[in-house]
Amino acid sequence: MKDVEYVKAVLSEDFETEHSHEIPYPDLSEVVRDGLYEYLAGTVDGETPNGSKSREGHDYLWFQCGKKSILTHRFIAAVTLGKWVPRDFDVDHVNHNPSDNRPINLRIVTRRDNAGNRRRALLSELADLDAVSRSLKERKPLKIPSPEPNPVADHSSVDMSFGGPIPQTTFTGETKPAKHGGTWHKTNLGSWHLRFD
Repeated sequence: MKDVEYVKAVLSEDFETEHSHEIPYPDLSEVVRDGLYEYLAGTVDGETPNGSKSREGHDYLWFQCGKKSILTHRFIAAVTLGKWVPRDFDVDHVNHNPSDNRPINLRIVTRRDNAGNRRRALLSELADLDAVSRSLKERKPLKIPSPEPNPVADHSSVDMSFGGPIPQTTFTGETKPAKHGGTWHKTNLGSWHLRFD
């Protein structure tokens, strides 16, 4: 059985998304609706390093949603698939940089195959990433959560040689004052950027 067919078969069945001793994942549709993130860039507002690093020294990123700490790459994979990833599967980074959570850089693997560097199913083989991105833009108005959001990093310097360009970021003209100076500016991708003009 091909890797993609195997993963699709597992995803079509019932599966656990966390172990019994772990905090359950929140409803994915609510996180998608209420979260601030840039899907194609693979970033989530408020994400921080979780303390683990790759062999090359890159940080794994996570963010807090209620009581649940969620790894950014598992969230981006869940958005792509429309459901949380099975707990017994890993979400692997194609370029071995766990800070690069663009959906084009992620693939679903079993723990055993991840360790053996084998069976892999790219997210782009499991779902149409552009269609997911369009769907998110059409159904999800982004909101600024309370308290004030953290600034989103400028991704213009990210290496796009692997998966093609991310859409050009432009400002929509919508602004909000920041608490400690500066102004939040909304982009066409739904993110907010802090500027000190």
